[in-house]
Amino acid sequence: MPTHEVNGIRLYYEQYGNRVSFPVVFVNGLLADTTGWRFQVPAFAPHFRVLLYDARGQGQSDKPPGPYLPDQHARDLVGLLDALHIQQAHLVGLSNGGAIAMLVAAAYPSRVGCLVLADTYAHTDALMQARLESWLLALESGGLALRFDVATPWVWGNAFLEQNQHLLEPLRQKALQANVDAVRGLISGVRGYNIREKLATIQAPTMVMVGEEDVLTPPWHAREIARAIPNTHLVIVPGAGHALPIERPMVFNALVRAFLQDKE
Repeated sequence: MPTHEVNGIRLYYEQYGNRVSFPVVFVNGLLADTTGWRFQVPAFAPHFRVLLYDARGQGQSDKPPGPYLPDQHARDLVGLLDALHIQQAHLVGLSNGGAIAMLVAAAYPSRVGCLVLADTYAHTDALMQARLESWLLALESGGLALRFDVATPWVWGNAFLEQNQHLLEPLRQKALQANVDAVRGLISGVRGYNIREKLATIQAPTMVMVGEEDVLTPPWHAREIARAIPNTHLVIVPGAGHALPIERPMVFNALVRAFLQDKE
């Protein structure tokens, strides 16, 4: 199992494609792991050096006591890039992965080529904090199963749920295998996130994407980010909720590849 020690913990990672190609790092959503990018690897590996990894508390990476703060995640990602001798990479972040990617782009501008931010947010507003609190309450009262059930209508778009009900039970079973303390640490860590004052300092060419049906981070979050970061392209994807790379993988892959290759 490939891991590197970064900031006192072991981070799990996977690499695909040609090692001499320009790197693209896919940064997981809050409670996801590397398997969430299964539709992206075949599309990007022929063109880029693809790096997937689990943040602290996720998947196969270490799970020290939380909460896991976005600033920690950003430092961990830069530490992993150092360990792999990657001086610069494109960052593609989904949801909380986008929050991490923005922090890296703001604090370490020379390390980021292009930035792709999907279904993400610049701060946890009052409504999002209430949603996160409901997830924590569900976790405490009903465990991992109730946490998954409470979060489901926030994560997926209507079209995806109508057409893919058969996929929910395998996803639920996977969620039941998570570490309860790590899930608590991941959710608790993002409640105070706010990068709005730093967005204007981001230098990387940026594409902001959001599903039209995203109710967890609605399109106004994407518009707020796109207005604040210079040199930004905004895309709203019809028929998708909060998980663009899974719900509309062909659309997501085509848009991201065209954006990244246009900047080479």
